[in-house]
Amino acid sequence: MKLSALFGSLALVLIVSGCASNQHVYSSDGKCLTCWNNPITGKPINHDGKANQEQTAQKSQVTQTTTTETTVANTTTAKPTEHKIAFTVPVNVDVAFLKIKKEFNYYTEQEIRQEWGSMAEAKMQTFAYAYDATPSVYYHMRADRNHDGIQAIIDSQIEKQSDKESKITITYWLRDKSVNASQFGESLKNRTRKALNI
Repeated sequence: MKLSALFGSLALVLIVSGCASNQHVYSSDGKCLTCWNNPITGKPINHDGKANQEQTAQKSQVTQTTTTETTVANTTTAKPTEHKIAFTVPVNVDVAFLKIKKEFNYYTEQEIRQEWGSMAEAKMQTFAYAYDATPSVYYHMRADRNHDGIQAIIDSQIEKQSDKESKITITYWLRDKSVNASQFGESLKNRTRKALNI
């Protein structure tokens, strides 16, 4: 009984502290899952009332860059911007998946469920998480990670080109507009190539 009370209290603290530190958790339709309102007055309890509005604005301002070189897509907004870099490596798709998953500490759905327990569904509904796999053909993983001291959402897609060659596409979203997106992308590419022993 004490253990379940402890876990319940811990979950409540995590939910409340998530919004207090502006780390809101959103569902796939943009609704804040961790924001609480007073049931009587309807006024915000643990947020400023703008959480859902900010998420909607963020989705509309994310700009896509589809070239193989990374460019700064939008420097005037404080919302994350999307950047992409793609390259081919002489590594089997399954081997590349294992090494990239380990390097960036990506989680499978099963690992999220083991790690987060009852909060797993909420975690998997956030934009910062993605996992999809068709073994020996395609892998897709996404997480909010620290790279070179910079927090970013990093998304890796690995596609089979041949038995000994894979196409790696790394998409990343930067919140800090002072970061050089091209250099950050090259650094991600180098980190990935190093993890693949290339």
